Amino acid sequence: MKIIILSVGKTKDIHLSALADRYVKRTRPFVTIGHEFVPEGKDKDRNRKTEREGEELLKRVQPRDFVVTLEEGGEERTSPAFARWLGELIDGTPGRILFIVGGAFGLSRKVCDRRDASLSLSKMTFPHEFCPALLAEQIYRSFTILRGGEYHH
Repeated sequence: MKIIILSVGKTKDIHLSALADRYVKRTRPFVTIGHEFVPEGKDKDRNRKTEREGEELLKRVQPRDFVVTLEEGGEERTSPAFARWLGELIDGTPGRILFIVGGAFGLSRKVCDRRDASLSLSKMTFPHEFCPALLAEQIYRSFTILRGGEYHH
């Protein structure tokens, strides 16, 4: 099993990037995990920009992948509920689990049409650059919950 966090654009803030990397590395003893990027669209028109980013994202999706989009209207879960859900996915998914983080203007319709599930990290709105770090921490937390570790109290 492999988990991929696929983001639009590399995180420009080195501290956020380092934080995401830290949680990805902490998770590696439990599962193969990576953080990959597609280039941010350069178009000034937000719809064309989102469509181009979506095309790049979809090039990375394999047929057997379970695709989870991070969206404002996605399902919210507590950390223990997310851990149970992720554990079930790991046990029942033949391909990779691919978490997709869109760019500043979100995800294209084509990417949303390919999703198998959508997730919201909060009812609050965050810059898209925060999301990989928040998601990587929750994935790490999930494995500590599933393994009975002391990280989650």
